[in-house]
Amino acid sequence: IIKIGRKSLPSVLTRGMEIEVNSALITKDDWRGPIMTYLQYPTLPSERRVRIMATNYLMWNEDLVRKSKDEVLLRCLGKTEYMKVMGETHEGICGAHQGGRKMCWLIRRYGYFWPTMLKDCINYSKGCEACQRHGPIQQAPSVPMNPVVKPWPFRGWAMDLIGKIYPASSQQHCFIIVATDYFTKWVEAKPIKTTTSQEIITFIEEQIIQRFGIPESITTDRGSSFISRDMLDMAETFKLKLLQSTPYYAQANGQAESSNK
Repeated sequence: IIKIGRKSLPSVLTRGMEIEVNSALITKDDWRGPIMTYLQYPTLPSERRVRIMATNYLMWNEDLVRKSKDEVLLRCLGKTEYMKVMGETHEGICGAHQGGRKMCWLIRRYGYFWPTMLKDCINYSKGCEACQRHGPIQQAPSVPMNPVVKPWPFRGWAMDLIGKIYPASSQQHCFIIVATDYFTKWVEAKPIKTTTSQEIITFIEEQIIQRFGIPESITTDRGSSFISRDMLDMAETFKLKLLQSTPYYAQANGQAESSNK
């Protein structure tokens, strides 16, 4: 009779890949404490949340372990221990400076667990000095620049919001809406209390259209107040174009950002 068993790790991964982690005292702020107390003394009163969480854990040789979906037992680590494990996995003798998600996968393969594994691994990888110094630089292929050209005054405006400003003014204004003409660099600004679409529409009508005429275009970022249905209806009414800059790239609306300085 041949006995067939299941290993938590393939033998190729277990040779030379063990990370030594010594048992540490459970401190008051250790996430394992309430679960271990409940498992050791289930008759004591405990929170419902702890009782539900404890169904996925058990005690093994005085250590807390978690039952994974594939029935592998993962040893639970406290902060001091998992910081050491992340260091060895990322930059130790077997580390290859992997990204956060790959680190998290490897640590689970090694048989360790804590609740914030993925977030902690990503933050550790981002904070690695060696990775920042020697990591590959993502560069987009160079393309010709396309400057914004407006051939006459008040044809195109760049618009942006400043705020929230603390403290607010005596009249509770805590935002400033700023519009800049591309050709003359003339700036119109107004303090406002809220950043609703109606506030912005009122500013466009009173400060731009009634004073300088209907522009051909207004360039903004992709804030919810600038791309609302009310703004689209206003643009349709006055037959002007609403242009939005690239998300998370302030330079695309550089005229407005320059005026905000």
